[in-house]
Amino acid sequence: MMYIIAEIGINFNGSLENCFKMIDIAVETGCHAAKFQFFSAKNMYPMSAGQLDWKDAEKEYSYDIYEAVKNFELPPEWLDQLIPYCESKNIDFMASVFDIEGLEYLVRKGIKKIKLSSYTITHLPLIEAAAKTKLPIILSTGGATLAEVEDAVRCVQTYHSDIALLHCSIKYPTPLNEVNMGVLDTLKFAFPKIAIGYSDHTFEVSDAPIQAVYLGATVIEKHITLDKKMEGPDHFFALEPQELARMVSDIHKARIAYLNNNFVIDKNIYGSSLKICHEHEKYLRNFCYMTLFAKRNIKKGEVITPEDLIILRPAKKERGLDPKYLNLFKEQTITAKKDISFEDSITWDLILG
Repeated sequence: MMYIIAEIGINFNGSLENCFKMIDIAVETGCHAAKFQFFSAKNMYPMSAGQLDWKDAEKEYSYDIYEAVKNFELPPEWLDQLIPYCESKNIDFMASVFDIEGLEYLVRKGIKKIKLSSYTITHLPLIEAAAKTKLPIILSTGGATLAEVEDAVRCVQTYHSDIALLHCSIKYPTPLNEVNMGVLDTLKFAFPKIAIGYSDHTFEVSDAPIQAVYLGATVIEKHITLDKKMEGPDHFFALEPQELARMVSDIHKARIAYLNNNFVIDKNIYGSSLKICHEHEKYLRNFCYMTLFAKRNIKKGEVITPEDLIILRPAKKERGLDPKYLNLFKEQTITAKKDISFEDSITWDLILG
């Protein structure tokens, strides 16, 4: 049984009407879930995250990271319309969640599954909170090492075993020769009792998803858009409605071929089976994998409590300690060895020596 997720993400461009249109497209093309991203700028990046300059095939962009993320937020009050709308259309409402506050809000609203992005795979406090809900979890693994995936899986399995792991690359878009679909074989070998899948960020409609199915994937996720030319960073590599319909059809045909053992693996797409952070993923891993920051000014000699810290993406700022080290501040008395300013990343030299 395949499970196909239409990743609407931030591609609704601030319009509730676009949300409904894109849910309808997901339904009409035979997808099983319509997925958004549920985040707030204050829980995702420091206000001092910096300026981002980038370009796609058509335009150049320059913007303040924190302010841009605010513009991409899905208003929480919209969930009271979007969730029932999905239910009325017999499609799962899903939303990637990035912080515990957002997770708790979605759970109160009655979500049935939890989606965690690659950028939260080392955010063990969030993964534990998600696991405690006992809801099924779909976890993307882009940019992570096998050891980090194992830490996340163990964290979930402390509470339940209903988890699916999605291979993906955190390069947007991903060239076919950098997909490294062979990682699915590694995930199958390392976690034989866990469902596997693939979150696709390639330009091509279905080349990579088909190969994922041939390797045993039962979950496929792909970004969608109303029009590739719309303003925003995730439109140009997303699928327009006719392309999405073709991908869904191709996936079902690939599943039949897989069950009949009548398929050929593309060596170019298979690539490497190593579950590591590949060179082309390192920039976004450093930019987006979450880390500990100070929520206030902390003077030298002061005790640092968990309430003094927040877990955010560093963007242009220095990386600090991984989120799992938040427990140190719960279990031990840790004092600041230097003055720490608001939104400074928490590094070892600030608390040791």
